[in-house]
Amino acid sequence: METADEFFAELKQRKFVDAVPKSRLFAAYADKLIDRQRRLAADGEIHPKQPANDESILLGEGGLVGFFGRRDITTLKTSDLKAYFEKLRGGRADKYAPSTLNKKIITFRKVLKLAYEDGLIQSLPDTPMAPRQDNPRPFFKFAPLVSEERDEYQMLLRGAKELAKGDVSVRGIPVTDELYDFILFMAHSFLRPVESEIFALRHKHVHVAENPERLVLTIRDGKTGFRTTNTLAACVSVYERICRRFPDHSADSFLFLPSYENRRTAIRIINRQFNYLLSQLGIKTDQITNQTHTVYSLRHTAICMRLIKSEGKVNIFNLAKTAGTSVEQIERFYARHLPLSAEMARNLQSFGDR
Repeated sequence: METADEFFAELKQRKFVDAVPKSRLFAAYADKLIDRQRRLAADGEIHPKQPANDESILLGEGGLVGFFGRRDITTLKTSDLKAYFEKLRGGRADKYAPSTLNKKIITFRKVLKLAYEDGLIQSLPDTPMAPRQDNPRPFFKFAPLVSEERDEYQMLLRGAKELAKGDVSVRGIPVTDELYDFILFMAHSFLRPVESEIFALRHKHVHVAENPERLVLTIRDGKTGFRTTNTLAACVSVYERICRRFPDHSADSFLFLPSYENRRTAIRIINRQFNYLLSQLGIKTDQITNQTHTVYSLRHTAICMRLIKSEGKVNIFNLAKTAGTSVEQIERFYARHLPLSAEMARNLQSFGDR
């Protein structure tokens, strides 16, 4: 009787019995989700990195399976998810970022949704998302947001030209006109300065189009997957200079630093030269947000420029599609943090063509 009482107390504390069929365990449906995500990625329906991301959330350290794996999936409630987060926070000095918690919540729902589709559960429990704290993206200030004398974007272009003329080297690599063209291309293409986007561009991925003059770029494996995107007209001039600079290029030649087949090396070279330029100009830190400028700030500048210099007329859906992001991201991280300007006021007060 004593043994039976101890066993019963243990079962009550663990809230499940080992006799639960394996087919109803959370772990079984987690395996199903991993298999499904791999199939969807193979068919091109989701980003190829998504299965690995979900698998890490499920099976990695502090993963969902480690906590819920032996639970009967039909018994899971909102309170169980809260208990999971309480355990995650236990003994941890730094808080998890809201985005990390939300990824765990989304993956938890994906697993339960499979059980819902099988008719095993009648409804999904409430899983409120963790509140997000948005930080404005640092961008280089430009006219008309600031005076022409304080236009940081133009300072970058002038500074890059001066470095190229001044026989300057960074870590033994000479600064050439490529840095200037890279800055200009970034500010007019909305690409990400990563290995899978601007540093992956080869000549075969570029098509010169007209009416309006632009480049049509093929991004094969960007952050948001495959996309084709338009650039602004300035990129055409940059591309023509690249072709003149490397007249013997082939269709497989890279656009920027083509002599470096290892693209991570090319990224490091550009980053070092760009950071040197920022230090020389004294604009390494954004004065408003106190955040550090990086090469990524050029992408943020490109998006902010379109919002401001179009005088509010740019189609935000078109801008999001071109930049490989979402309307929500642009509204959260760019539009809402832009300072007021005369152009925005005029747009607000406009009456059609008048």
